[in-house]
Amino acid sequence: MYVGIDISKDRLDVCLLPGDHRLTLSNDSKGLDELIERLSAEVSPIIVMEATGGYEVPIAGALLAKGLRAAIVNPKRVRDFARAMGRLAKTDSIDAHVLARFAQEMKPEIRPLPNETELFIRELVRRRQQLVDVRTAEKNRLHRAVSLQVKKSIQVLIDTVNQQILEIENQLNDEIKGNPVLKEKDQLIQSVPGVGPNTARMLLAALPELGKLSGKQMASLVGVAPFNRDSGKMRGRRMIFGGRTSVRNLLYMAALVASRHNKTIREFYSRLRNSGKTGKVALVACVRKLIVILNAMLKKKQPFCELYA
Repeated sequence: MYVGIDISKDRLDVCLLPGDHRLTLSNDSKGLDELIERLSAEVSPIIVMEATGGYEVPIAGALLAKGLRAAIVNPKRVRDFARAMGRLAKTDSIDAHVLARFAQEMKPEIRPLPNETELFIRELVRRRQQLVDVRTAEKNRLHRAVSLQVKKSIQVLIDTVNQQILEIENQLNDEIKGNPVLKEKDQLIQSVPGVGPNTARMLLAALPELGKLSGKQMASLVGVAPFNRDSGKMRGRRMIFGGRTSVRNLLYMAALVASRHNKTIREFYSRLRNSGKTGKVALVACVRKLIVILNAMLKKKQPFCELYA
């Protein structure tokens, strides 16, 4: 049995294949209990749902807790799959059917959900980034403001945001120090010259697979693995795309710092530049090298060492 669940704030649209059975349930504890009861009656159903900004986490968690196989997939993959099927219309019921077909054809890998501590750290990191974005916007407004009264108003908000950022950073420190596994990972990540505490926390929150996959898989997951673009005799330019944008952007800045202060990355960057690569291409290659190094360190549980990097 293959099951697609389209999740919205108030309801769950469910499609079961084969048979194309449709269910519409409320997105609350009663509806979830009904869903679990219905799916538990099936033999090893494969359940697929899209990442929908957090609504999917409690649903997937409850299903996994009952021994049901539930996978959360990237919405872009599902939309591309729907277009390949010729499904251009989009409704909740159609989306549930597409998800069930996706489960049937693609059989996505079932991965464990992050635990409560990891989810909390992820939320704290996300909230910190939101506050940093607000602070940046207010600082830009401060430079453009003319009225003294407006400048004071903006500065008050900046001071408040700074205080909240500091409080969140203290909470993150406490959470990481109180968890031996996360504390060890944090220390290993920060042992790399050019990688600071904020980068380490973002990686812990947004890249939990670090140290669990191969270097090539991690590069592809972050979106720094070049893909071929060949057809017949034509050899196209290799390009990167996809992956986790927020992690890639963060590591790009870390690679920029490392290209100046980390001997291994600096020499690698210089070699690429001397061979004719542009600065941006060389830095993306440094990001890939950095993520491969970090992945190997966490896999072997060894701090950074220039001799083996």
